Amino acid sequence: MKIGFDITALSMPRTGIGQYQYNLLQTLFRIDQKNNYHLYAFNLRDNAKYTDLNFATPHQNVSMKAHTIPQRLITAWWLAVRYPYLEHITEPCDVYQISEICQQPTKKKTVAFIHDLTTIHFPKYHLAKNKLLYHFRFKNIKKYADAVLTNSEHTKGDIIMHLGIPANKIHVTYFGTHERFKPIRDKAKLMSVHTQYGIDNPYICYVGTIEPRKNIRNLLKAFKKLKDTKNIPHKLLLVGKDGWFFEEIYKAIGTLGLEHDIIRTGFVPDKDIPYLLSGSECFVYPSFYEGFGLPVLEALACGTPTVTSRISSLPEVGGDAVKYIEPSDPSDIAEKILQFISSPEERRLYATRGIKQAQQFSWEQCAKQTLEVYQSLC
Repeated sequence: MKIGFDITALSMPRTGIGQYQYNLLQTLFRIDQKNNYHLYAFNLRDNAKYTDLNFATPHQNVSMKAHTIPQRLITAWWLAVRYPYLEHITEPCDVYQISEICQQPTKKKTVAFIHDLTTIHFPKYHLAKNKLLYHFRFKNIKKYADAVLTNSEHTKGDIIMHLGIPANKIHVTYFGTHERFKPIRDKAKLMSVHTQYGIDNPYICYVGTIEPRKNIRNLLKAFKKLKDTKNIPHKLLLVGKDGWFFEEIYKAIGTLGLEHDIIRTGFVPDKDIPYLLSGSECFVYPSFYEGFGLPVLEALACGTPTVTSRISSLPEVGGDAVKYIEPSDPSDIAEKILQFISSPEERRLYATRGIKQAQQFSWEQCAKQTLEVYQSLC
């Protein structure tokens, strides 16, 4: 069997979509030497970034081709005209895992991955062109995809309810964590990374895109409450790249008078994140909606006491290893944070629970289940 896989998204800094593709493919190549893989991308300027991934070099059954076609151009073309077929542009394959970005017509078997339905649940947090793109993408997936992969039972239910895709076409493949996500106790290494990011106080950590859907404004209000009422010495570390409408979040930092208590790192290389998580007294992920919530799983794997929302898919990831909050209530967020930062015993208890919970998820299991879907179509 020859499997085509669109890696267009991997030219960008790896967040949810990129982390999924990168870790899934690395694991598939490790466990599957029987099938052949062809990786393809559409990108005019950043093709060297695909070579830097070093996917094809170690594996004889992996080939890769980055086409010098602008992603936006081919996406717009395929939205308007379902021709030429994908197999006429890239190598013919038995099954294709089509992109999160491009609408790719083909007469071959196709698998589509749906990460979440944020454009449906929270349209106000997306640009008009982004909502339009996903409207057509979801419409085409329902009409043309032979199978749909998704990352949680909650998202599967969303897909059935909002997109009308039959349940028997949808397969849940939970994410895992990279082996780098583990408790780091080496104080010298922790201090070295902390110094790099200007950390010299105890701190509370958030990792994720800086955008309104992640509910960072209520996290800021909760942090302000703890500063004012409990006089905590902690800083709040915001780790992640700027997303949609990030300006209102940074404006709120100034409005609340927290300029000197917030550390903004911007996008952080993957290798540094376990150090930032392991050194934190508490990880907080108060999102309004998640398809999966990979940062929560990574924090648990590092043994970091975690606070997150009791909504969407997050209870599937957190189990009984996190403290849950009502995301719209800053006082509740503050109370749960305080329970961790004021009690070493609570931190130790939830660190142990978190590591155990994270062990239930693995990229190997995700890859095996994905491979079973490919095989069932061919």
